[in-house]
Parts: sequence; C-alpha cells; structure tokens
Amino acid sequence: MSASERIDDPAGDERSVKGASAAGTTTERDPGERPIGYWLKLVDRLIDQDVDEVFLRTGLTRRHWQVLNMVRDGVSDVTTVDSVLSPFTAGGARPGGHAPAVSAEISDLQARGWVAQGGAGWEVTVAGQHAYHDLLDAVSLSRERLAEGITREQYDRTIATLEQMARNLGWSPGA
Repeated sequence: MSASERIDDPAGDERSVKGASAAGTTTERDPGERPIGYWLKLVDRLIDQDVDEVFLRTGLTRRHWQVLNMVRDGVSDVTTVDSVLSPFTAGGARPGGHAPAVSAEISDLQARGWVAQGGAGWEVTVAGQHAYHDLLDAVSLSRERLAEGITREQYDRTIATLEQMARNLGWSPGA
C-alpha cells in the first residue's frame, strides 16, 4: 500500500489514509480509484449473489453446486469433498476434516435423489445428472454475463495475476 491511499470497503465505507509520498509530499488517490481488495471482495460478493439467484428457485446454494460437481467428477469420499471445499465454507475445515455445511449439502443432495452411496462412495444418480445439466445451463448464463466485454486473453491474464498474488502471499498449489 502506498503512503496515501483510499481504503474502500465494498459495503460503501471509505476513509482516506494520508501520509508522505516517496517524494515527501502528501497526496490523495483519485476518488475513482480503489485498491485491489475492494474489487476482489466486491466481485466475490456479486458472483455469490448472481449464482445464488440462479439456485434460488431450486432451494439450492452455490455449495450444493460445488458438491454435485465434485461428486460428478469422481470425488466420492465425503472427507475429500469437505477438504477441497472447506476454503469456501464459513470458517473453513473443522477438526477431523469435515466442514459441517458441506456434509449437510451432501445429505440434502442425497435426500433429493441426486447422489447416492455406491460401492466406491458417493455417485451422481440419473436424476442428479438431469438436474446437473439443467443447472449447468443457468450457471453458464451467469458465467457469460460475468465475462461480457472481456477477451479470453484479459481473463487469462487476470487469473494468472491473481494466482501470482496468492503465491506471493504464501499460497501454493495443493495447499
């Protein structure tokens, strides 16, 4: 953070941070400029809202979608599902490797008849495959809306930049 920046909260709170610049003068950032944290939190919140609206009519959440995708992709062990999705659940993984919200969502998908316990673990049922494809159509429209006006190169560069920032702060693949 430079010596003089605006700290903006996506909720709308804003305050100035004043200090000496490298040249020793006091400056303020243009009111239209916002730091990366503002944009990350805002975009994350807006993605959640948009995707939540997709699922609202079905009584599902984004986590249901993530769990259904993982099981469909062959992740059949509930501990692995919990572990992979724990960064997306409130508070992260719990002792013992289970994030209760994810386990609850697996139970809900089972009650809907979309996943079932098979010989190798959780499997998506025929009804779950149909539901998945219906939901995929709606999620795809949301993703298209998100990327509207952005070239593939811009999107790829943004992802690479965010990944590098995460690495700079200590993240590593598989962590």
